[in-house]
This record gives sequence, C-alpha cells and structure tokens, in this order.
Amino acid sequence: MIPKETIDKIFEAAHIEEVIGDFLPLKKRGVNMIGLCPFHNEKTPSFTVSPSKGIYKCFGCGESGTAVNFVMKHENMTYPEALKYLAAKYGIEVEEKEMTDEEKVKEKERESLMGVTAFAQAHFADTLLKSDEGKAIGLKYFNERGFNDYIIEKFGLGYAADSWDDLQKAAKAKGYTEDVLIKTGLIVKTEEGKTYDRFRGRVIFPIYNISGRPIGFGGRILDSSKSKAKYVNSPESEIYHKSNVLYGLNLARTPIMKAENCYLVEGYTDVISLHMAGIENVVASSGTSLTTGQIKLLKRFTNKITILYDGDTAGIKASFRGIDMIIEEGLNVKIVLFPEGEDPDSFARSHSAEEVEKFVSEQAKDFILFKSDMLKGEAGNDPAARSEMIKDIVRSIALIPENIDRQLYTREAAVILEIDEEILVNEIAKYRRKKYYKDKKDYSPPEEEPAKKAPQILLKDNTLNLEKEITRVLLNYGNFEFIPKLSGMPLLAGDTEEKVKVSDFIISTLLDDDIVLKESAEISQIFQEFVEAYEQDKVPSQQFFVKYEDEKVNKLAIDLITDPYNLHEWSKIGINVADETTDKVLARLVVASVYAYKQKIVNNRIVELTEQLKEEGQDEEKVFKLQKTIAALTSTRNKILKEMGRVVLPG
Repeated sequence: MIPKETIDKIFEAAHIEEVIGDFLPLKKRGVNMIGLCPFHNEKTPSFTVSPSKGIYKCFGCGESGTAVNFVMKHENMTYPEALKYLAAKYGIEVEEKEMTDEEKVKEKERESLMGVTAFAQAHFADTLLKSDEGKAIGLKYFNERGFNDYIIEKFGLGYAADSWDDLQKAAKAKGYTEDVLIKTGLIVKTEEGKTYDRFRGRVIFPIYNISGRPIGFGGRILDSSKSKAKYVNSPESEIYHKSNVLYGLNLARTPIMKAENCYLVEGYTDVISLHMAGIENVVASSGTSLTTGQIKLLKRFTNKITILYDGDTAGIKASFRGIDMIIEEGLNVKIVLFPEGEDPDSFARSHSAEEVEKFVSEQAKDFILFKSDMLKGEAGNDPAARSEMIKDIVRSIALIPENIDRQLYTREAAVILEIDEEILVNEIAKYRRKKYYKDKKDYSPPEEEPAKKAPQILLKDNTLNLEKEITRVLLNYGNFEFIPKLSGMPLLAGDTEEKVKVSDFIISTLLDDDIVLKESAEISQIFQEFVEAYEQDKVPSQQFFVKYEDEKVNKLAIDLITDPYNLHEWSKIGINVADETTDKVLARLVVASVYAYKQKIVNNRIVELTEQLKEEGQDEEKVFKLQKTIAALTSTRNKILKEMGRVVLPG
C-alpha cells in the first residue's frame, strides 16, 4: 500500500485544474473553471472545478471529487492506480507498503492484463526492428508508406512473426500465464485445448487508452490471400472495450482542444499519415461503425467534428447513421470528400501539411449541404426518390437537440432542396413527435440547470436535510468566528457581544441537549470528527474531509463544500444574493440552522409522546407525566419558532 505521507504529497502536488485539463477543456469563470461534464451528456457546461478547494462538482449529474477521484472514474482506475498515475505526472517517487492478500490479488489481476499487453507491444516492436523477418516484411512495408523511425516509435508500431507461438513462448518465459494471455486475446485456445498466437505474420498497430497505455492491437496481413482477413483485432476484454476507444486519441486530445476541432478518419494508417504531415488532431474509429460511446468520448474535448472520407460513395452512405448519431449528441459536423482514388492516408503522403489543411478547409461542407448534394445526385428528377431524399434529410435535422440550430438548418435545407420551409418545419415537428412517443416508455425529462435562486437558511422540514445543512455550515464556516447576538434571536443565541467559533457554537449547543447528527452514516462520521476536534480545541479543515479515506464521506463533504452560486455572476445580472460570510448573515445562518434542527427533534418527540397517550390501559400517573413532558416540549418548540419567526431570511 502507498504510505500516507506519499499520498499527502500527491494531493498537494496535483493541481486539479491541470489534472482535469489534460482530459477536457476548461474555461475560467470567476475563481472557478467550468467545462462540459465527461460523466453525462450535457450541452450547457455544469461541470465546475475549484482550484482553491482542489475539488470538482457537476451540478447536472452530481458527480464530485478530487483530482484522484476524477482520474479513477475517467480512466477506470483503482485508487492506487490513480495515485501512481498522478505521482508519475508530478515526479513523485512511490514506495509501497505491504498490501493485504486480497488487495494483492485484485491489483495483480488488472495489472497482469495491462502488463502482458505492454509486454506484447514491446515484443512486436522488437520483432519489427530487430528480427530479419520483421525488417524484411514489416519494416519494409512501413517504410514504403513513408513512415519514418520517429513515427514508428511514436505509435509503437510492430510486427508479429509468422509463427504459431512466437509471442506465447516469449510471454511465458517472462512469467506471464496462459490464462492472462487468453483473457487479453493475445492467444487463442481451441476446443481441443491447443493454443496459438492470434497475431501471426502481420504488421501491428497497438491501440492505447486515453492515458497512453496499450490495451489492444490491430494486425494487418500483407499478402493478398483472400482466405485470410485483412485485419485481425483484439477481442473485447476487461481492459479493452472497442466501443469506447478511438485510435490515436491518446496523442490527439491536446491538439483537438487547441484546434477546437477533431478530424475523424476510418483507419490506422489515415491517422499516422496525417501525423506525418503535421496534423495531430485526428482519430480513427478503426474500421468499426461509430458508437455513441466514441462520440461522447470526443465530446469531452470538442464540439466540432470534421469527417474525412475517401471517394467510396457506398461507404459514405453506409456511414450516414454515424453522422446522425453525432448530430443527435449535439456536435457540429462537417464532411470532407477526397478526390476519387484518394483517401486521407494517400493524400497526406503526397501533400504537405499546409496543402492538406487548405484542402480540408476549402472542401469541408456542412452535413446538410453534403447529404443533400449526394442524395440529389442519386434522386435526379424521380419524384419518389426525391421524396425519400427529403424524408432522409428531415430525419437528420429532427435529431438536432438545440431548437435554434434546428431552425437554421431547416432554413438552409429548404433552399437547397427547393421546397417550402413551412413544409419542412411541419415534417420535422411530426417526426420529433413520433420519435418522442416511440421512446416515451424510456423517456426521462431533460436535465435542468441548477435553480437560479438565493441560498436559504432553512431547508424543508426534513430531519436529513436539516442535518445536511448543519454539516454544510460546519464544513464551510467551522473555523469562522461570529457574534451570536447579531442573529436577531437573543433568547436562543444569547446577548453577548463576544465572538465564538462557528464549530464551537454548533457542537456545544447540540451536545448540551445530548443531540448528535445521525440520519446517515456519513453525516454521523463528519459530526464525530468535529466533536473529537472540539474536545481538543481544534477545527478539522475542509481538506481533511476532501482527502478522507471513506469514499462516501469524501463525496458528501465535497458536495456540501461546493458552492453552486457564483455571487459575482449573479450580481452582474441584477440579482442580489446574500453573502453567507457577512457578520449578520453568518450569525443568522448558524443559529437558525442549529435551532431549526432542535425544533425538529423536539417536534418529533412531541409526536412520539402524543402517540403514547393514545395507548389504552395506562395509569393516571404515567398519563400525567406524559402530559407534563409534552407541555414542556411544546413550550420549548414554541419559543424556538417565535425567535426564528423574527428573522428575515437573506436574499
């Protein structure tokens, strides 16, 4: 296990805006940064990063955490893996303590899959560059395509020897088990129990995850035998899910963010040749049909995609479904069609980067114009064919989620198709209604942005919510000092002018009546930490809870620390939101949150005792005691309500 001292160093070094900025574009907004959430589908940024607090929070889906939490979720890593990733990023040496047997097994299983895949990549690369067969066949092929040594190393290209067990023997000699080799798909086991290498006599294109670790392979045959598949790819495994992977994205993510555009091509060599030409904001779907997972992956980095096609008309028509999926996700799509006989690979190899960029820029067509031109050419003057063409385009426009964008495209299509705009509007509306009712069974309302209203002192009359509010106040203002008298509730807060710490007032006031927070295990744990600190005349910091070992406590603390309201932004549009740190507002907030909770506790007790009074067969003495207790509690409750009724809530 990683020592606590090392973990603390990693947390201190890992600037959250830098870590998250490696994976998605962030924009400055006040003291925070915002971007599109990578964990759910959204069009308006609700993903907020707080550099000062070292946390992130999405107000759309509720995801929150630290830099470590983000890497864990985004990269599907374990806690130790995420720590090691950040340690490597910031040059921190990690010396691990002995793990438990269970931890060792779990860690070893995943790492063995990643490890053997990395070994295979290195083995294929060595075979390409050092073996006679690799140099004579694989290296010759790459060189003929114009790939130099730098680009071969950059993409980790390799060659698989034309042998049934070359990789298998090498891997086993290094201690990798047959089971691991089978699980990664590097070797295949027949029904008879025999094993053989999946990749044989092929040039190898390693497939990397977004962090740059190899997770799979694509192998291309070089002979013209029709009995063999041109490409063989790694099967699905625990570490490789092809529907969520794009070839070259590990190298392209930063260039994509800088260019604010991504070129989408079909094959490995298309990506590599464009890199050779100096164009790096490019990824490939690797010959598979585009998936929603891949589109959402791209959406983390840009909202603009330019698809580069060769002149194969049939192939382009087959990809229309993929274009519609991109549109439906709310991305802007343009299409570039290369001259007949050319594809991105061949064009990039025969032209300079400037020429390629110029060609793409000049030839890029809006998807409606591109689709209309292509379908119009096929339909000609045939009325039935033209009708089908219009319906096809209507279906695409109807998928556009934003109303304004949909209207603009409708207007453009009406001109291109030479049809009345009103007819298109009606057809699009009809299609959207039809689609809505078709999907209604699985329909869920669109996500709403956080309500733009001032924060309130008192939450709903709900015990859990009241406990959350007290916990929020403790986490955000525990170390602040305030004058209770300024709350305007002298009977509850006292009449002293002396300042007291927020945490001291809350903890002492609750403990005086033997009240503890206990509606959830996480709230209880946070409260107990404050109680223990109070007994030592200390106040736990926000970072103590941000880095808390219990993940549920950690998440709740981050949720409560994060402030959904940007006071500066609200004031710009004329809405005055009370600043909770001002003397009077803080005093009212602290006192009211504590006594609203106490009032709820008292009220719950009154209800319980009143129910007991209804029970039959009780003697007069017990009834009298119950009535006396209820009267006392009712008096206390009324006093609290009267005092709190004097306060005008901020906002």
